[in-house]
Amino acid sequence: MRAKQHAALVCRAVEVIWNRGELDAADVLFASNYVNHNGLIPDLIRGPEAIKLSVALYRTAFPDLRITVDNVTADGDIVVLHWTARGTAPAADQAGGAPTSIGGTLTGTLRTRIAGGQIVESWVQWDREGALAQLGLLSPVG
Repeated sequence: MRAKQHAALVCRAVEVIWNRGELDAADVLFASNYVNHNGLIPDLIRGPEAIKLSVALYRTAFPDLRITVDNVTADGDIVVLHWTARGTAPAADQAGGAPTSIGGTLTGTLRTRIAGGQIVESWVQWDREGALAQLGLLSPVG
């Protein structure tokens, strides 16, 4: 039963914090010593503030950000979540014409450790180069 509760906790964090932008929920769902080992701001800020800053930055860049949980498994205190993120970023128009936007989709895997009913550590893997190429910020390799 505990594994199901842990999986539900991580899914709740995705839905409430990432998809709805309810950042205050991080104070309840994330431990005061939470660390994101390889996310946007790895190890620089800890605790709920780390996730709040990360989410705020992504939601500023992609106002319509939506993360879909594709699969979630839990084993003891570890939850592994496979996800797909979709979002549209406003693009600066270099030619002086009408504003445009750039949309993209990427997939990734989130591994979290739960202790005391809160998320205490996370590791995320996603195709950064592919995302940058979709945004036109990096030429595709090939």
